[in-house]
Amino acid sequence: MANPFYGQNKADSELDRAGNSSSGSFGQVAVAGDNTQYGTASVPLGKSDLNKWIVNGHTNGFDLWLPSVSKSDAGLWLGVRCGVASGGASIIVTAASGDLLVGNAFITKATDAVANRVYFAADGSDDLILTLNGTTTGGLIGSQAVMQVNKDGYWLVLADLNGSGTLATPFS
Repeated sequence: MANPFYGQNKADSELDRAGNSSSGSFGQVAVAGDNTQYGTASVPLGKSDLNKWIVNGHTNGFDLWLPSVSKSDAGLWLGVRCGVASGGASIIVTAASGDLLVGNAFITKATDAVANRVYFAADGSDDLILTLNGTTTGGLIGSQAVMQVNKDGYWLVLADLNGSGTLATPFS
């Protein structure tokens, strides 16, 4: 989207971001089944599949492959929520090569509440995968993560997770 009143051929990044964040299937919720695949490494989700929540509705988790993005996609987002605890398999979110995951995750031990809440940050250099294994890296019921394309063309991750055991980073 270009701003016709200033810089006729320039993209207005704020307007583009706002348009991207409210486009597509805004507000839609998809419930994931038994180890569902959302795309593959060779055929990831399309950008039209973004701007919605995917809720884990089965203990066997799911795999989700994010589409390649660029700065012009800033504002597009995807949310993941755990409606049940991941048990037999993990929830694995994978970004395309070069589309780094940046941001952070807070993980709270299910038995200790806020007293044992731990902060983990993506290192900003090579993290492409977010794994919620149902225990140490989050994924217990109530866990959620939002991935949104930032102005640099990376996936900004903001996660509030519930875990158990010795908590560990969900980023790799």
